[in-house]
Amino acid sequence: MIIGITGNTGSGKTLIANFFEEWGSFVISADQIGWEVLQLPEIIDRIKEVFGDSVIKDGMVDRRRLGEIVFVDEDKLSRLNKIVHPVLLRNLRTAIEICNKGSIIIDAALILEWGIEDWFDYIILVHSRNSILMARLNRLGLSDILINGRLRAQMDSDKAMKYANFIIENNESIQRVREEARKIWMKIASNPDVF
Repeated sequence: MIIGITGNTGSGKTLIANFFEEWGSFVISADQIGWEVLQLPEIIDRIKEVFGDSVIKDGMVDRRRLGEIVFVDEDKLSRLNKIVHPVLLRNLRTAIEICNKGSIIIDAALILEWGIEDWFDYIILVHSRNSILMARLNRLGLSDILINGRLRAQMDSDKAMKYANFIIENNESIQRVREEARKIWMKIASNPDVF
């Protein structure tokens, strides 16, 4: 059973994934795989070639600096995606295939943008109001310009809802969100193919 947890940056996907892990699922983070891809020498070389030395620090990709460049320029973001996404998706697919757990959670913001929704038995969309997203991401030290750029690069939650089997509203307390997630988990876990 493969379950995708998706939603905009700051919506709380990882929080929900952590709950599912606690309840017995194995979690694969697309962000973690993306970070590993950015450390591959051939990817570093290609990014340096396209974006210059300013995005390289101590021989590694400076993710914050790179983000400041690509999330304010759609063309540059597209160029970065063409470098990174094919390798990221290949590695994500491999991670799923070698996992021998009964239920696998994929924590990924761009499931729908990548067009991989058919990889999943269920898709859970985590949704938060825009003001809450902004406040959470501001607390992480991201500027409004960078936040808005990231959100523009992702599918609007209202459009994404039609692809989701379940929607979790993450606008209130962690306990309330946990209760919502638990109800969904119980519905999914009642399927005999999960374990």
